[in-house]
Amino acid sequence: MLVGEIIKYYREKKGISQSNLGEGICGKAYISRFESGKVTLSEEIIYKLAQKLEIDINKEIESFYLIEKHLNEWNQAIIMQRTPQIEGVKVVLDQNPFILASKHAANYLLLKGRYYLHKNMFTEAKNIIDYVEKEFQTLSNYEKNVLLHIKGIYCISTFRTAHGEECQTAVNLLKQIKIAEYNNEEYYYHLAVAYHHAKAKVSAFTYAKKALQFFNKTYNHVSAMNAQILMLMQLDSERDIDFLVLVENYKDLIHNCFILGAHESKINILFNLGEEFYKRNEFDQAVSYFEEAFLLTDKSSIKYLRRLYHFTEACLDAKLLKKKILLEKIETGTKLAKKSCPIYFNLYKLLALKSKKNSSQYYQFLAEVVVPQLIDTNNTSFFEQYGKILYNHYIEQKEYEKAIEVDKNFKLMHKALN
Repeated sequence: MLVGEIIKYYREKKGISQSNLGEGICGKAYISRFESGKVTLSEEIIYKLAQKLEIDINKEIESFYLIEKHLNEWNQAIIMQRTPQIEGVKVVLDQNPFILASKHAANYLLLKGRYYLHKNMFTEAKNIIDYVEKEFQTLSNYEKNVLLHIKGIYCISTFRTAHGEECQTAVNLLKQIKIAEYNNEEYYYHLAVAYHHAKAKVSAFTYAKKALQFFNKTYNHVSAMNAQILMLMQLDSERDIDFLVLVENYKDLIHNCFILGAHESKINILFNLGEEFYKRNEFDQAVSYFEEAFLLTDKSSIKYLRRLYHFTEACLDAKLLKKKILLEKIETGTKLAKKSCPIYFNLYKLLALKSKKNSSQYYQFLAEVVVPQLIDTNNTSFFEQYGKILYNHYIEQKEYEKAIEVDKNFKLMHKALN
């Protein structure tokens, strides 16, 4: 049956009729029945048909049976972030004409979705996810876990965008993965990232540590460094580690990034350092790291919006930019966020009100638009910051019932993570 399918594929590709293909070799009826798997033909006739189609039939058969091997290679290359190999194996798989007709079709499409996530092609990844869920009613246990993993990564990558899910969705998806069936401990890292975005520091640290052990075991140095960065981000320098030690650890990782050529990891560290200094009101240092991070970031990415926002916010708090330049930065961020990221769109608008020192409109917009949006999207990351600002405002205004309501929402969001 396999050989018949191969002959049919190349016959149709070349636009040759069954009669013309069989001319001088065998009748049209034999070709028809052979292609549908109803009869077998001798090796001599198959060779003549293949010769007429200008194909090496043995090579085509071998290519079919190599699909599983290439899929495993592609998966490992993505896990190890080996870009040349990722692209090379993709070309080989995409050129295989039989892959979508094989038993590996679902796995191939899922890995293609994972590839799109690797390339930050989120629309394409979502299309793959939707297609697999619609067209493949029966998936193997392994494929079910791959699907959960990819959906979790998609949620992590897009939860602050217009089409993204809340970060809790990523946690729920990734927690369903059964490691005994999946045998890919890399997912611990993505689960740690999901918990990090949800402000569940203990869980984030625990899974980042598991991921680090896996990455060290597999000599995945860049991913191991990313896991270390994630672990550092969960530490409280007032309780878990001295701040100067924390900074030195980050600087050591920056040096490792240089050695490994891990450009994106370096940007993440610079931004994280900026956040650490910002939390301590050391705005000059924070601005320096934020600026370096956002200037190195692709302007079309959601990360650019985030990094520009925090740079601008720190500049405003430290009064480091002239008002005109500050408002230009805010306007740039607002325009970029308008279509792709409603949360940042409103945060930039909030920042504009703050820069104009319009206190009444600032707190009104915070209470009526920003905080409800953060609650609706279960965005614990920003709610912790802006909910606290609103809570303190209500306390100062002696609006205690409203303050209690904010605190209640905060507790409910964190309870959902446990």
